[in-house]
Amino acid sequence: MIDRHFGEDARARIGEAVKRAEALSRGQLVPVVVEKSDPYPEARWRGATTAVAIATGVVLAAHWPLSLVELALLQLAAGVLGALLASWDPIERALAGRRALDEAARARAMRAFHEHGLHRTAEGTGVLVFASLFEREAVVLGDHGIHARMGDDWSRAVAALAAGMKAGDPAKGFVDAIALCGARLAEHFPRDPSRQPPRNELEDTIRASRS
Repeated sequence: MIDRHFGEDARARIGEAVKRAEALSRGQLVPVVVEKSDPYPEARWRGATTAVAIATGVVLAAHWPLSLVELALLQLAAGVLGALLASWDPIERALAGRRALDEAARARAMRAFHEHGLHRTAEGTGVLVFASLFEREAVVLGDHGIHARMGDDWSRAVAALAAGMKAGDPAKGFVDAIALCGARLAEHFPRDPSRQPPRNELEDTIRASRS
């Protein structure tokens, strides 16, 4: 999924979007994409137990004359099938539940914020633009210097990134979201033309990982 959506051309477009956004302000933007924020083992367990319950219910409703050994083998087969089906993305999402998906994506974004040094910028103006493809979740986080001024006012950027994922073009979602973040940063943290431009503390390229 990462390789399909984030080839060299997409990565170059995102890097250029970061450069344009940072040219307007003192902000330091870092785009990060992960394929999946959590392995969701509970989804496989729920799939297996649901399949076992369905198989058992069918046997009881149909009054099939199965021995205990035959019933146990049927339940085992149903459990294995249920666990396998739960690995299919749409079913896995449904079994994991929207709340778990949201929490996993936000926790992974917080981890990425620290992994990529966004909490160590000189003015506290680091901004993470994060997407988790499996969960179809977008998160934008600002460091203390940003958050004190802007709070959680990143809704338009989050919506743009989420729209890109929904449309099957997450790279475009990143470009649009970064542009919106840059515009907001330019309002609150404009560059002073009389001073030397701030040092680019973080690389402009997108960081991508499987998990």
